[in-house]
Amino acid sequence: MLIIALLKGVPARTTQVAQVGGVLNREAMDLVLNPHDSKAIEAADFLKRRVGGKIVALSMGPDMKLIPLMKPLFDAEVLGVDEEYVLSDRKMAGSDTLATSYAVSLGVRNVVKRHVDAIDKLTAQVKKAGYSDSVRSLAAELYGANLLPNSVYSEIPAITDSVVQRFIRGETTAGEAIRSLENEKEKLSRYIVVSGVKTTDGETGSVGPQVAEGLSELTGRTVPHATYVEDFDIEPSSLAVVSQRRIGQLSQKLEMELPALLTISPDYRPREPVASGQEEARRNSYRGKSLQASKWTAEDLGADPKRLGLAGSPTIVGSGVEVGKPPVQKALGRSIVFITKNPKVEFGGKDYGPFEKGDLADGLPEGVLAGLKADGALGVFSYEMLVEEIFA
Repeated sequence: MLIIALLKGVPARTTQVAQVGGVLNREAMDLVLNPHDSKAIEAADFLKRRVGGKIVALSMGPDMKLIPLMKPLFDAEVLGVDEEYVLSDRKMAGSDTLATSYAVSLGVRNVVKRHVDAIDKLTAQVKKAGYSDSVRSLAAELYGANLLPNSVYSEIPAITDSVVQRFIRGETTAGEAIRSLENEKEKLSRYIVVSGVKTTDGETGSVGPQVAEGLSELTGRTVPHATYVEDFDIEPSSLAVVSQRRIGQLSQKLEMELPALLTISPDYRPREPVASGQEEARRNSYRGKSLQASKWTAEDLGADPKRLGLAGSPTIVGSGVEVGKPPVQKALGRSIVFITKNPKVEFGGKDYGPFEKGDLADGLPEGVLAGLKADGALGVFSYEMLVEEIFA
C-alpha cells in the first residue's frame, strides 16, 4: 500500500514577505518542518507497521531548501519515510490553498501512476517473454528502483513465494501470474494520504480536504477525507479505515474505504500494531529506502499553468509585513518604488536613505521624488517587480 505523507517547510523565525498579496519568499528564509506534520509522520509509520507498504513524503516549495530539510525524516519516528518527492517550480510560486491543492493532487496522482506503470511494464513482459529470464531481470530492476512490493518480487531470503518467483519456477501459469499482477495493481489504487491539520504559516486547515477533492476530480473516483483525526485503525484484509475525530464538542467515528485522506490532530497517539500481522506487512512492503529525493516540475506533473501560482490563486490576501521593518503596502500599477539601489539623498538639510531596490518611495518629499525621478531611480510597482521579489 502507498502511504503518502504531505509535508511542508514553514518559516523558522523572521519571514521575508513580498508586500503585495502576502507571498512568502521561502528561498530567502530558514525553513523547518511544519510542527503539525510530525503527527502525519507518526500516523504513516503506524500504517506501515500495521499493513505494510511504503511511506512517501510529498512536499511543495523550493527544492534547494526542502530536500535538506526532509533528509532527517528518513530516520525519524521508528521507520521514517522511504521516499521523498518535491514539487518545485517557479510556476507554482505564490499559490493559495486552491492552487497548492491542485499541484499536490497531481503529485499524489503521479506517485501512484509511477507504481502502476511498473506493474504494467512487468505484466507486458510476462505476456511477451513467458518463462524467460528477462522477466526476472526486469522484476529485479523495478524492485531495485523500489517500485515493486515484496509480494510481487523479493530478494529477502525469508520471502520465496512472490508472484515472479512462483512464475519463474513454473508453479503458476502466465495467465495466473498476470491475474496476480492485476490484483497488485488494483491494490495500488487503494492508497492513503495523511497530513497535519494545518500549517503554522497559513492556519487555514483547508489544504488536506482540498487535496481529497482535487484527487476526486483528477481520478474520477471519490476520495473521502476525515479531518482532526485523534485516533484511527485500518483493517489489513479489507483496508477499511475507521477514524475517530473531534470538532469542538462533537465526536465522530467515520469508516472509509481507500483511497482516503486523513488530517491528523495534535492529540493523536499512534496505536501499537499487533504482532500477528507483521509477516503479511513485510510482504506488502518494498525493498527499502530511496535516499535520493525526486524533484517534479509543473511539466512533470502535466499541470495546467492557469491553475498554478498567482494565476491560479483566486484568494485575495491582505498586504504582507516584513518582520523587523515598518509595515508597508505596495499597490500594483500605483505605488512608486526604487528600481535601483541608491545611497543617501540630502534635501532641505535632511538625509533620506539609503534605499534598497524595491523600497517604497511614495512618502518622500516632492523635491526628493523629483530628483530621483530625473535620475531614473524610481518606477511604478509592476507585476514583473512582484514576481522578482517573490523569487528574490
